[in-house]
Amino acid sequence: MAPTGATQRLLVIRAGALGDCLLMLPTLTALRTAFPQARIDVMGYPGRWAWVRGRGLVNHIHSIEQPGMHLLFCDGVALPEGLAALFGTYDTILSYRPDPEGLFAANLRRLGAGLVLSQSPFPPPPPPRLHAADFALQLTAQLGVSSLPVTPRLPLTAAELALVQPFFTEHRLDLQSDRLVVLHPGSGSAAKRWPLVNVAAVIEALAEQAGVIPIIVTGYAEETTATELRFLLRRAPPLRAENWSLLPTAALIAYAAVFIGNDSGLTHLAAALGRPTVAIFGPTDPEIWGPRGDCVTIVRGKTGEAGGQEWGWPDVSSVLQAVQRWLARP
Repeated sequence: MAPTGATQRLLVIRAGALGDCLLMLPTLTALRTAFPQARIDVMGYPGRWAWVRGRGLVNHIHSIEQPGMHLLFCDGVALPEGLAALFGTYDTILSYRPDPEGLFAANLRRLGAGLVLSQSPFPPPPPPRLHAADFALQLTAQLGVSSLPVTPRLPLTAAELALVQPFFTEHRLDLQSDRLVVLHPGSGSAAKRWPLVNVAAVIEALAEQAGVIPIIVTGYAEETTATELRFLLRRAPPLRAENWSLLPTAALIAYAAVFIGNDSGLTHLAAALGRPTVAIFGPTDPEIWGPRGDCVTIVRGKTGEAGGQEWGWPDVSSVLQAVQRWLARP
């Protein structure tokens, strides 16, 4: 189906975490391909959308934290003129917001937006198991936009890759001989974090291999995790990249021989960068929320039960085997 030609100014609203935003890459790519001359903006948390700047996919990132945004979920209230000045400029809005009563979409229309298409950001419960990236593309199909292959890809520029060079120089890393294994022990939810004692065991095993350099990545919200892991690894502390912003972190991951992470935004980032990725899943369903690509190995246990579906954390040996398979490749 050919896309509608009237779209000149399009806004995509997605206010999720980093991984949720990265799963929108196929949607943004499909929209840009269908509407190469249109202005395409996104609205969300700008820090979580930082990776999209300068890639030709979007023109601008709006913050979701606009004054009066909460009123869009109310019925029959006066709406701020500032929101009308913003949303009224778009002839098409794709909203990925929980909106069971349709109030948010209706108020966008009241503010002067043209075509407003809305769906929940969360795929419906299985069966069938519909991946989140595929579910997001369903909204673009209503515009007549054909979907593209849904493996997110995010190449970095030379300038972005250079952001991590001072770290390599400081620690005298030789990228010709050293194989970097980047580990992110965190996640947006504590329930999705592989036990730290297991993370420590993997790091210690990797540190014993010649030429393998483990590097732990943690963010500002993960200080407790970082502290606990430092205690577990006090006899053999690995290199650390703590509290880095998104693009230097992406550059570090781009040089990794293997990335190890939970169901988290950085795991999706590693997969989008095309790096060998070992994704450790527990309670969440990787068929819906897992990173995609030939570079991804998802490791999940089979014992236990949650939400009516059996699952369990993988053991240390299963994760190490997945890592070793990637390290053994030329």
